[in-house]
Amino acid sequence: MAMARTALTTGLVSTLLLCGAPDALAQDTPDKDRVPVAVADTSAPKTLETIVVTGTHIRAVDIETEQPVTVLTRADLTRTGLTGVADIVQSLMVADGPTLNRNVNNGGTGELTVNLRSLGANRTLVLVNGRRWATALDGSVDLTAIPLPMVERVEVLRDGASAIYGSDAIAGVVNIITRRNYSGAELGAYVGQSDHGDGLRREFDFTFGHAAGKWNVAAGAEYGKDDPILAGARSISAVPVFGLPLSASGSLTTPYGLFEPSDSYEALVLIPGTPGTSPDDFRSFDTGRDRSYNFARFNYLQTPQERRAAFAHARFDATSNLAFSADVLFNQRRSAQQLAPAAISFSDYQYVGMQQFGVAADNLYNPFGVVVDSVRIRLAGAGDRRFEQTVDTTRLHFGVEGAFTVKGRDWTWGADLSRVRASLAESTWPYADNEKLALAVGPSFLDAAGTPRCGTPADVIAGCVPLNVFGGPDAVTPAMLDYITVTEHNRKRAVTDDAIAHVTGPLADLPAGALQFAAGVEYRHDSGYDHPDPMIVSGRENGNGTSQGPTQGAYSVREAYLELDVPLLKDRPGARELGLDLATRWSNYSLFGTTTNSQLGLRWKPIADLLVRSNYSEGFRAPSLFEAFGGVGTFTSIGYFYDPCAVEEEPDPSTLAHCSGQGVPADVHDPFEVTATFRGNQKLQPETSRSLTAGLVWSPSVLPGFSASLDWYRIKVRDAIGQPDPQGVVDACYVRGDTAACGNVMRNPDGTLIGIVAPQQNLPGGLETEGWDLGLHWRRDTRAGTFNLRWDAAYVDYWGDIGKPALGAELPDGSLSNGNVAGTAYSPFGVVWRVRSVASLAWQRGPWNASVTARYFSPIKEGCGMVTLVAARVGDPSLRNLCSNPDNVLLGVFPSPENRVASVTYFDLAAGWEAPWNARVTLGVRNAFDRDPPVSYSAFANSFFPDYDVPGRFWWASYRQRF
Repeated sequence: MAMARTALTTGLVSTLLLCGAPDALAQDTPDKDRVPVAVADTSAPKTLETIVVTGTHIRAVDIETEQPVTVLTRADLTRTGLTGVADIVQSLMVADGPTLNRNVNNGGTGELTVNLRSLGANRTLVLVNGRRWATALDGSVDLTAIPLPMVERVEVLRDGASAIYGSDAIAGVVNIITRRNYSGAELGAYVGQSDHGDGLRREFDFTFGHAAGKWNVAAGAEYGKDDPILAGARSISAVPVFGLPLSASGSLTTPYGLFEPSDSYEALVLIPGTPGTSPDDFRSFDTGRDRSYNFARFNYLQTPQERRAAFAHARFDATSNLAFSADVLFNQRRSAQQLAPAAISFSDYQYVGMQQFGVAADNLYNPFGVVVDSVRIRLAGAGDRRFEQTVDTTRLHFGVEGAFTVKGRDWTWGADLSRVRASLAESTWPYADNEKLALAVGPSFLDAAGTPRCGTPADVIAGCVPLNVFGGPDAVTPAMLDYITVTEHNRKRAVTDDAIAHVTGPLADLPAGALQFAAGVEYRHDSGYDHPDPMIVSGRENGNGTSQGPTQGAYSVREAYLELDVPLLKDRPGARELGLDLATRWSNYSLFGTTTNSQLGLRWKPIADLLVRSNYSEGFRAPSLFEAFGGVGTFTSIGYFYDPCAVEEEPDPSTLAHCSGQGVPADVHDPFEVTATFRGNQKLQPETSRSLTAGLVWSPSVLPGFSASLDWYRIKVRDAIGQPDPQGVVDACYVRGDTAACGNVMRNPDGTLIGIVAPQQNLPGGLETEGWDLGLHWRRDTRAGTFNLRWDAAYVDYWGDIGKPALGAELPDGSLSNGNVAGTAYSPFGVVWRVRSVASLAWQRGPWNASVTARYFSPIKEGCGMVTLVAARVGDPSLRNLCSNPDNVLLGVFPSPENRVASVTYFDLAAGWEAPWNARVTLGVRNAFDRDPPVSYSAFANSFFPDYDVPGRFWWASYRQRF
């Protein structure tokens, strides 16, 4: 189905571009990206000094964009003490929200992403030299594939830019510029470690380049390895929830098991030290002492990585007006995550599907002589659960560029072909196979040789090894584990093929300057697959109750864009400069048809010291491969879903009418077992967005080297793509009368609810965020040296549902709004800090330099209901005091315990020396004052949000030798 987007019809608003920062610190316009471009001239060759800024394709002698662009120079990248592009952007960009980083263990895959404006990593576009990088199947980009030694700078556009670059540029753009025209050689070494003696990082790289005649060739290689930090090595993460007793927060699944014999009405546990061969070896489960397994200490707090990379660039200037270039990159990342030993569970009445079985009464090891209906036990002897990934990324790029003159005006053109391919091979172990597990706890016996066998003497199950779940951790032998456990192997691949042709130059000379023009066409093909292990596809994996089918798909897009830079006034009273920038992009997708997105920007200098800028842009995000082609997954549960038509729910007359209209009997009851089915949806339409920015930049001539900026932004996202809540699908049909949803509800002939289909959808409603960016920059040359001061801060005024509904207001999908979640941990993407700030002071004199950086995170409000529930369960009211507001009420009379997570500021120090033998030595420490992260009771793991630093100082040193 085609989708048409209207061109811009609304007025302008103002915005600010942070600019004029010193070269040693992060800047807001690149003052050194001057690329010589030879152009044809009948009289003599000439060279134009041009500037290319992220946010436009127009190349001009001088250009200031209407959008806020922050530039992280190579000096910024190397003085942070970090070794990855993603680490640095996450650390220095105050506009970045919660992301996948090295501190994400459970659920992580070693991927590191960027999440501008907290709108999700798939709404931030990542470019390399202005060209798209391959996205994962979910639409995000893994920045670990880009080695730091090849990077010259990173430009971050904090505004929508779909009219310039196409899909995904809703929250902003990260453009990684690689080193070009490099001559010489450089060798680098880096080492860093926590003052706790763990988390060792080392990095080695070599880069060389040579220019000879018309050729310039550069190449390099990098090797890096980061050791893990165990959660058990830090007090805050060594227990499941810091501050709560282990008996209240630990797991009830222990190596001593939890058993429910069919002739008993209570759960039993093995008494440690007993063999588990008699009912007397077991006692009743005691919540106080048996819910005490500490799974947290086995986990990784900071995950390990190992990286290998090689890259090369070549350029050949065929003539003064024609050049060819080629780039090649190979990067391999090996990463791992670790969790506590696997827990297995099965029951002939609590679980469904392939996990619905018990221990047979005639099982060789069953001491009770009756069927044991339910078992939960941790396989301590199987070792920690491991998740290991090997990701190979290759990039090939070929380009040609040239210049020509039309009526005395110099134009440039170019064409590019590129392919980026990322392949992931993942192994995870140990997982129990439900089919083999059911056989291993079924009937068993000793054969004539005294060997345990599965089955009966008349029907022996070949290869099966009976499992002893009753004898404690030492009773589970390696042979038992080898039979029931498997290593799963998953494979993924994403490929982006891109072809671009473009041209830019002056169309005409206007009184205020040249009318600049840029146009281009692009063809892109994205493809990929996700092939899960057959265990996952079949649902045989114990513990999850889910299955996930394979994903495979591809789509293509044809695009054309046009940009105009229109100077209106120059050197007039009240208008030292006034200009407009217009852009539009037409995109035709094989998935959904066409979309047109436009942009209008204004720049105005009423006086030389003041710049007013504005930008209004339309944006979109096409469905990701997983959203469009995701394989069928299932989740089967008992008692999780309810039926609004059931007599137990006492439906109101409106609901009864909807139920009757769909043929549901009036006497239907709530379901026992329901299977929810999830899948992709090739009928999805793209997400759409509208962005407004407004701001001022002041660079007073009376204070050289100083600039101050203030930007306001607002982004609205509609038609957001997401997985609907299966219960919401049922409610939409029968409570709200949405007949389209009724086709996704399945019932038995007697009317009992048995299944729900929840494909990816364009969800009703939308997201909205609004806030301010502040920047102060001052460079001062003194007799004591050169000082560079920079302060960047981001303030989020609103983040929540579109239209800013009040807390508790009903949304179009029938759910209730969370209101403004800025400054809370209540957003679907995690924490939204009200304020993030980075301040830096750098000094340089002769060969010596030093810097101090302060990184600030504001307080966060989070839910604290888990703590109050634990306090009630264990009968210890004093635990409620861990919450700053345990009696909080948000809506009506319903309790909503809340906690205030304190603010935190980290200080980083670095000092360097330029040695006379053409080398640079740098020493530094991150978190110099050893600030611990503030405790959180809603964090998924480790009792603190992963965006904070791991506890402890991190000391580092680097040495770079130039030849």
